[in-house]
Amino acid sequence: MTRYSGLAFLAALALGSASARADLSLVGHSAIDAFGTPLSSQERVWVRGTAVRRDFTDRGRAITHLFDLATRQAMIVDHFTRTAEVHDLAALDAATEASAPSVRLKLMFEPTGAMRSLQHWTCREHTLAASVPTRLGNEETVFHLTGRIWLAQGVPEQAAVRPLVEAAARPGFFLAVPAVARVAPAYAQVMSEVLRKLAPQGLPCAGEVAGTHEGGGPMANLARKLPSRVRLEFQQFSSDPVRPELFDLPVGYQKIPARLPAPPVTAPGMPAR
Repeated sequence: MTRYSGLAFLAALALGSASARADLSLVGHSAIDAFGTPLSSQERVWVRGTAVRRDFTDRGRAITHLFDLATRQAMIVDHFTRTAEVHDLAALDAATEASAPSVRLKLMFEPTGAMRSLQHWTCREHTLAASVPTRLGNEETVFHLTGRIWLAQGVPEQAAVRPLVEAAARPGFFLAVPAVARVAPAYAQVMSEVLRKLAPQGLPCAGEVAGTHEGGGPMANLARKLPSRVRLEFQQFSSDPVRPELFDLPVGYQKIPARLPAPPVTAPGMPAR
């Protein structure tokens, strides 16, 4: 059981570069409004080398996302069932690319001049507008993602994410929640490309985005009536060393077969985390 986060991936988004080895942890809160159902959770994110861990609560159940960009694997851990789905990010990329080709993605990211603070960071506001052709069932549509993102640029903590920045620059980079890639491939492709293109620019402080579909068919019309929004705000960060065992599957947990994504055939928009 995984729940859509979308914007919570801002913890790995817009990752800056520096020369020293360091770690990074972030604590914040996310809120999702999907199909008229609001969901919220505390967010905890750890970055160590090419590994990213994200913890959140899905309707009372503790979930962990583990990503390793060196091996291109993702592990979705359900602490209630003590199980973990292991996904190959290259396979996810190939499946989503068929529904939403990243080469046709358009992206604009512009500073507004507005600022806010997070501890000693100065976070600058940017507007985001991205779109990619995709399909909803049998309909040809265009998926749009718009919103605002606040980045801290040129801060010492950017050293912690240098390996992730380098991974994002390599050919074939893809980073997405498997549940999102399964039912909303356009959203997965857009967010992965946003991560790649914004990687050198800064560290995330907060953000809010909305996803919509443009088209004349019944699925696109339904999607417009049920817009989805995601908001994330971090309250604190730390550059203290992160324990490597945080990225290991706990003893006694069972790995279960992963399901490959398929193009959406029912409800449009963005799925649960």
